[in-house]
Amino acid sequence: MTINVDTAVSAPEDYQHLIYEVDEEHIAWVTLDRPAKYNAMNRALIAELRAGLLRADADPDVNVIVIKGNGRGFCGGHDLTEDAGDDELRLDPYAYRQHYFTEYKDYLTPWEISKPVVASVHGAAIGKGFELTMMADISIVTSDTELGYAEVRHGIAGFLMFLPWLVGMKAAKDLLLTGRKVSAAECKELGLVTQVVEPDELAAETKRVATIMARIPSGMQRIHKQYLNRVYDAQGLQSAVADYLEVEMFMSVLPTPEYAKFIDVTSERGLRAAIDDGEARFAGLDR
Repeated sequence: MTINVDTAVSAPEDYQHLIYEVDEEHIAWVTLDRPAKYNAMNRALIAELRAGLLRADADPDVNVIVIKGNGRGFCGGHDLTEDAGDDELRLDPYAYRQHYFTEYKDYLTPWEISKPVVASVHGAAIGKGFELTMMADISIVTSDTELGYAEVRHGIAGFLMFLPWLVGMKAAKDLLLTGRKVSAAECKELGLVTQVVEPDELAAETKRVATIMARIPSGMQRIHKQYLNRVYDAQGLQSAVADYLEVEMFMSVLPTPEYAKFIDVTSERGLRAAIDDGEARFAGLDR
């Protein structure tokens, strides 16, 4: 099979942090485009990602969707600078609950849409970026990518909690209760990603896999994705996540001392200083 990896055709749209393209193989390329912020997820990007994915799902010219990131990494997680300004919203627990559940629903879009989604991942996929790779149907990751729930070390809870369904309870507890970074190779062993490639192979391999998926009858692909997802739903995924979000909402309204300090340092000295301060107590413990 001969595949041209440089023939994406732009489809203009009024996106601020997203690039949307559809190529000749009926692949929609949805690119996270906040490179200066490591494609960190703020509310605008989450809303645009949902809009782009729904657009591709409704487009009869699209058979498969690829999510990738511009710049040095796929996604550095939640935009913690924006999060530091949420104090007023947190004063009203109900309003914050509504905000939190809406954000969750928006972020779950890759899982809920009917067409297959491929995550093409490089550099880093931390926190929400890590979750995004889990929600994709196929994840192709470069060998130098770091993944994980590093935010828990700063008193910030995880988000969607797909982990136990993908890796089992022991591995899920290891990753979530330590907040350690995980290599792409270990993620492949655990079943968290589909494939690991060298950095210079990512674009071509993503195009190859997405093209194969796009050439299989689209209706059959959509049926297969939906009934496989229902296996997880039958095991209680949606209800478990909903219960978790209720608890996490209260954790956000009544933050841990570590998180309160993290927000204060972020506001006073910047995000990098807050991360460094939080990581200092783990110095020498990671392998």
